[in-house]
Amino acid sequence: MTAYLSRATLRRNQQTVKALSPLLLDNAGGPSSTGHNLMWSLFCDTPERTRDFLWRESRQGVYYILSSRPPVDQHALFDLAEPKEFAPALAAGDRLRFSLRANPVVRRLVGDKKHATKHDVVFDALRKQETEKRAAHRHTVIQEQGFEWLARQGRGAGFAVEQREVGIDGYAQHQIGRAKSRPMAFSTLDFEGVLTVEDPSRFLSAVLRGFGAAKAYGCGLMLIRRA
Repeated sequence: MTAYLSRATLRRNQQTVKALSPLLLDNAGGPSSTGHNLMWSLFCDTPERTRDFLWRESRQGVYYILSSRPPVDQHALFDLAEPKEFAPALAAGDRLRFSLRANPVVRRLVGDKKHATKHDVVFDALRKQETEKRAAHRHTVIQEQGFEWLARQGRGAGFAVEQREVGIDGYAQHQIGRAKSRPMAFSTLDFEGVLTVEDPSRFLSAVLRGFGAAKAYGCGLMLIRRA
């Protein structure tokens, strides 16, 4: 499958601000929800279109996008860099620097429910601690549970990581407002480091699919370059 890596920078001129004001002012979901809507403006060419792209806001107003078709800025909201075809030539043993913002979850059966539900890996571990001890254990839990989640991803996606070569930070909670239902809540972790490719085909397929949950809200895009 052909894929494209693009960079989109939100324009800051007065006309753009006016065009965006209904979206920005009426949006109770925060930057993840705003980014979700902005990214759809580049890909929603037909009403029946389903999401075929991943995205991440690298800094305020600057987005990286991995997609199966080039983005089209119909509303002149962005400065779009020329999309580059994403087809890295990889071999087993290659080492890559990577950056990933993900929503790491585990699935648990709760009570008498028949279907497993998603749980934030950090909070899932912290809630086993006594309430007054959670703050003291928070950093350790983030490092341990975050790395375990990433290592599991690697085992299924053809790459390996070593804990000493991975930095984990940026644990944050997000809430996406919904008009007629309970808000959607999710957490994120930021991963930076070096990985080793074990199965190039499986790895690239996984990169194109994305990692973890909440992909529609700026999670799951792994950016890679040669180490």
